[in-house]
Amino acid sequence: MLGTVLPVLLAILAYRLYKWARGLPRISSTADKYVLVTGCDTGFGKLHAQRLDKLGFHVFAACLTEKGQQDLKQLCSDRVVTMAMDVTSHDSILKARDVVRTHVGENGELWGLVNNAGVLGAVGHIEWQTREDFINTFNVNLFGMVDVTRTFLPLLKRARGRVVNASSVYGRTDPGSGAYGTSKFAVEGYSDCLRRMLGPLGVSVHILEPGTFLTGFQAPEVIDRLMHKSWDNLEPDVRSWYGEDFFEDAVRVFKEVASLGSTNYNHVVDAVAHCLTAVHPQSRYVCGWDARLVMAPLSWLPTDVGDWVLRILAGQPKVLPKGLRRA
Repeated sequence: MLGTVLPVLLAILAYRLYKWARGLPRISSTADKYVLVTGCDTGFGKLHAQRLDKLGFHVFAACLTEKGQQDLKQLCSDRVVTMAMDVTSHDSILKARDVVRTHVGENGELWGLVNNAGVLGAVGHIEWQTREDFINTFNVNLFGMVDVTRTFLPLLKRARGRVVNASSVYGRTDPGSGAYGTSKFAVEGYSDCLRRMLGPLGVSVHILEPGTFLTGFQAPEVIDRLMHKSWDNLEPDVRSWYGEDFFEDAVRVFKEVASLGSTNYNHVVDAVAHCLTAVHPQSRYVCGWDARLVMAPLSWLPTDVGDWVLRILAGQPKVLPKGLRRA
């Protein structure tokens, strides 16, 4: 047994060392390189813009709100150009492209595109999430990414640049997030296709797979608000079948899971920085200990085994839905 396992472990260790060493060399300069980051109002997008600014990049920070732009201007150097962008609006994306072109020139280049913009969408049992919830989530998390990427590809091809797509470890193993996890599975598929088709053209594509982090995006109070919104919009007969006590217990479980998120945002920010500065960046960056040690490995298990482990780890409401209780 040992004679079989030991060579496998040594091979894994050798591969990890090779991967680490290969990722050490850095590009010669950032001062002449331009990077576009979407979703910079708050959270990781805002942090990415600040870090890339400190690394010497010229950064186009796309924000949904005027407040987001003003906040970044206070925090960053004049290398950061803020601009408005709603990734669900093609016209807004084209206007942002015009801003980029005025800075890089008609024949200019874009070294990096960080597709960070995303929404959590509806939260709760999948039956509580409507078709409209799925459409709204996909419009930002997938279709916005597709539109932004396609719009800026000519600039990226000139630079033989890099596309960084923010997915989630929920795009590998979804404990039951519904529209959000489904959209991230779609992001994974889109990114794989993009990487294989753009690689021969000189543009590399990289996927971020963060675990759970305590940003405003997944704060317990946000979870509470979104779950109540879904519940309040349910048809009366569906609400009656589940029962108010089941709903309140489900809110407790979702909030407990969210509260376990990490506050070490450098897991994700460092990954983006490495992706844009390394000579040999990774194709995938799994960010956070929960993602590395639990969620990603769960995707390797047989489906039934993975589902069983998830039920234990993610927790379940202690209260049965009213419709399943014995009279």
